[in-house]
Amino acid sequence: MKSGYIYVLIHPSDPDLYKIGITTRKPQHRLTEHNCNHEGYTGQIVNETGQKWELKEFHAVSDPYWAESVFWGTTPFADIPCRYGVEVERMDWSQVQKGLDAAKKAGVRPEPGPLPDRVYAYTASIRKRLEGRGITLLGYVRSVISGKANFRCINGHQWRTTPSFVGEGQGCPECGVGERDPEEIKQRINAGVIYLLTHPDKPGFVNIGLGYDTHEEICRERPSGDWETHRSRNVEEVALAEGLIWELLGHPLPHDRKPIKKDLSVAEDAFRKLIYAMQKEIALAEKAKELASKMI
Repeated sequence: MKSGYIYVLIHPSDPDLYKIGITTRKPQHRLTEHNCNHEGYTGQIVNETGQKWELKEFHAVSDPYWAESVFWGTTPFADIPCRYGVEVERMDWSQVQKGLDAAKKAGVRPEPGPLPDRVYAYTASIRKRLEGRGITLLGYVRSVISGKANFRCINGHQWRTTPSFVGEGQGCPECGVGERDPEEIKQRINAGVIYLLTHPDKPGFVNIGLGYDTHEEICRERPSGDWETHRSRNVEEVALAEGLIWELLGHPLPHDRKPIKKDLSVAEDAFRKLIYAMQKEIALAEKAKELASKMI
């Protein structure tokens, strides 16, 4: 990490227009580049107005990128550094000064805290679904269905997309490597469903059911008047889920998997805690793998 500067440019065409930038070189060099590069956003303004940017002030900072992030965090425009690098905005000078004061005190970016267990679990799930497909996950998966993650295929193409798309079978958008049928992936990873079952004629008893078909298919196959589904959860580690749910129920896994006498509210609470217990176990395994790889 290099130290550098955070700087402010002003433009004669608009007294409230500011360009906020960072550099590890002399700010005067960046000023010249902004005024000469007419393909860039700042250069386009020079080209349109015939007037050049001026360097209003600059300050030495130990971590330029962190200082920049802190600056924008004090403004209503905190997302600007993500808008294709266009860091030009109309602001009051008091707002600019507030950001600069914060940036000068920012110091070095703090070390990131430990990743939550769910991130390890999401990451393990996607990696498992990518096995044998010629696609590599780059980094971690922080959200399977709403976030984005980076991928690379064996042909060197890289792209960023919602992890669930690739996890369900989407291949490389450029060459198609790794494309699979979703049902094929499901069967290969042995995904399934775990059930909390109750019986109308046996109050006070619960049972745990497992299945490798869809929830709907299993329900259709279950005879009328038999055990009924009270809760269900899709899981990718069926054996792990079964072991953990019995731990949460405070009961050893019955060898014959017969129903047990258990208050329904206790069983419901165990089922609610199951996802977090699974994430914790998967996270422990993933952390152990990471530690082992670092020691090689």
